[in-house]
Amino acid sequence: MHKVKDDKYLFKQIKKGNKQSFELLFEKYYDNLCNYAYLFIKDATLTEEFVSDVYIRIWQNRKKIEIKTSLKSYLYQSTRYAVITHLRKDKKIMVPITAEIVNKKEQVVTPETLLIRKEIAEKFQNMIGHLPKQAGLVFRLHKMDGLTYKEIAEVLEISIKTVENHMGKALKMMRAMYEEQPAIFDE
Repeated sequence: MHKVKDDKYLFKQIKKGNKQSFELLFEKYYDNLCNYAYLFIKDATLTEEFVSDVYIRIWQNRKKIEIKTSLKSYLYQSTRYAVITHLRKDKKIMVPITAEIVNKKEQVVTPETLLIRKEIAEKFQNMIGHLPKQAGLVFRLHKMDGLTYKEIAEVLEISIKTVENHMGKALKMMRAMYEEQPAIFDE
């Protein structure tokens, strides 16, 4: 079944009070939402709290919620608003984006392979860290979190064309950085 249909079906079941569907939704997006919130607030405990609060509000208001975008976009927007509300209350400034690359499905092969993967991940993270803030955020949301350009536009409240421009800028800069030091990726 198509991902969008799966999410729509899942949310219909949640609206009916199906706890298994709610748990599936939680498992499906929780880690990515935490990583997304961590981009703004470098506190893992707070990010988990924000994302948990988003899920709690969804469960409590499930019968009233009408999702006009995709469920995934709705979750990212809700997380973003939770972070912004917290930052406004605490009058904290958003920190620069330098999130770690997380690949929990990675299989351990050998110590040498792990070392090579770690070096590549560090190099990749360094490259992303050198991107302009908005281009880096768009790159992460698309390439690492799997959001479509439309979903990114909805989450960040910008046009799809602006998302495309940021992604193009990010890819162009990543290619240029790669061409300067490709050796680590060639192993």
